[in-house]
Amino acid sequence: GFLQRKAINVFLMGFFRDLARVKARNRRMQDNPNAVAVSSSWEILLKRDDPLEGLDFTEDEKNGSGTETFTLQELEEFGNGEDGNPIYISVFGRVYDVTAGEKYYGYGASYGMFAGKDVTRALCLGCKRPECLVRSTEGLNDKQLGEGKRWLSFFQLHDKYPFVGYLEGVDSEAWLDSLVEKTLSDAEKLKQSMGEGEYVPEMPLTEFN
Repeated sequence: GFLQRKAINVFLMGFFRDLARVKARNRRMQDNPNAVAVSSSWEILLKRDDPLEGLDFTEDEKNGSGTETFTLQELEEFGNGEDGNPIYISVFGRVYDVTAGEKYYGYGASYGMFAGKDVTRALCLGCKRPECLVRSTEGLNDKQLGEGKRWLSFFQLHDKYPFVGYLEGVDSEAWLDSLVEKTLSDAEKLKQSMGEGEYVPEMPLTEFN
């Protein structure tokens, strides 16, 4: 049925995304002999990796790129791929130029509805409906946020999708806020069950790096 086909499509999309991440990571390691792999290829393909570990999000700024700040209106107006405009999408508040992938994100393409949008929630959920094309990550669980982070890793590592700037007033901070809230909640539960004492968080602190 429809739901089964959708599940298969989401699985395949995720698999080929992670395969592309493996290839991009291997290319970067070849270019930088001093780089150390933090996860094996199998860990990435089996989704046992931390998709953001080892990524330097400040590298773009050091290279002088990614200095623009967009409002949602500007993102849609100037990054919609129409009338000669580039195709921009935002993931967790980071804006990428995906014009090179016009056959995927251009008008009438499978993901043409992503052009000029923040697609954080859509990628977390594998959803292309209009109500999913929003910045909010409210109510998403760790597994869903993990999918979103894998997509962020995909775009950050992609050779042809340069980072161009940030989305103004991003709700992507809700992602970090949710991690903080979860840690505080875990701490409170631990205190109630074990009494006061040194707290060892359930969630690795590397999530905040």
